[in-house]
Amino acid sequence: MINQPNLEEVRELFEKSRNSQRKRAIRIFQDDSYEGPQACLNVIQPESYVRPHFRYQDESIIFYNGRLCSLLFNNHGEITDKFVLSKETPYLFLPKGTFQSVVSLEKDSAIWMIIQGPHNPEKFSEYLPESPDEKGDYKSYFEWLKKEANIWDLYRIE
Repeated sequence: MINQPNLEEVRELFEKSRNSQRKRAIRIFQDDSYEGPQACLNVIQPESYVRPHFRYQDESIIFYNGRLCSLLFNNHGEITDKFVLSKETPYLFLPKGTFQSVVSLEKDSAIWMIIQGPHNPEKFSEYLPESPDEKGDYKSYFEWLKKEANIWDLYRIE
């Protein structure tokens, strides 16, 4: 069965991200048990980010809207690389074994994330130990990530 979003569903996802306490919304288009590629659309507002997490599978990230910065980390929480995702640079390949985060640089930023299934929620939730959850010192960590992402974005070619 094909599960393809229509324009109204995508608009609702953007609206949900604007009104969500976390300022994010995600829609997964396959059942967790599907063994083929899993695709999801992740909408992230500038007041939010994706907590750095470990990639157990190779992942493709494809730009959809706005402007975002993907940050890669080593096992000690140090940033090792940064990539801006935009209409000018629409694709990023993340190899397995990577800690990664995404910070929104513009309102209504969104990316497609594609990974080989089946989805294993226990493996997805291995977070970078240095990164606080939303109950910890989330704000100062987020400010540091935003600063790092925006410094990188300043070097973009117009």
